[in-house]
Formats: sequence, structure tokens, C-alpha cells
Amino acid sequence: MKVRTIALLTILLTVIFLVTACSSGVTTSTTAPSTTTLDGATLVQERCTSCHGLPTNARGTADQWKTVVQLMVARGAQLNAAEQKAVIDYLAANYGK
Repeated sequence: MKVRTIALLTILLTVIFLVTACSSGVTTSTTAPSTTTLDGATLVQERCTSCHGLPTNARGTADQWKTVVQLMVARGAQLNAAEQKAVIDYLAANYGK
């Protein structure tokens, strides 16, 4: 039970960090980035690290990463539905539980 609680707190803190990092004076572009590939690693590098670093210590299930990605899109991340799926799949495969 403690391990699960710690894992959930870690994910929650990561989400708070990511939301805070994206809202701290970052200006948003009116044009979408130029990535045309659905490679999750490339999308994360190009679209996510402009506001924050890679989630090196975060771990989550696909559903948990989906929640994080949806939060980031709500905060201005430029990802369409197919790109969101690619990012979620990449994060779950490389930063999963």
C-alpha cells in the first residue's frame, strides 16, 4: 500500500511540476511545430521539452500518462489526437511501471 501511495504521489508531483513549468512565463506560438512523424520519442523531444525536461524519474501506466498528456494539451501543448497517442505509447513503454 505504501509503494502505491508513493508512486501516486510521485506522479502527482510530476504533473504539478510540469504544469508549473509550462505556465511560468512561456509564450505560446500560434503555429504548430513542424513535426510530421508519429514517433513518440521525437514528439516528446520537440513538443514537450520546450517547457520542461524529460520525465526521468516519473513512472506511470498508459492511463496515467494519458492524463498527464491531456493536462499538457489543455495547457497549450501542440499535439493532435494521433500525436497524443504516440506520445502516450512512448511514455508508457519507456517510463511505465
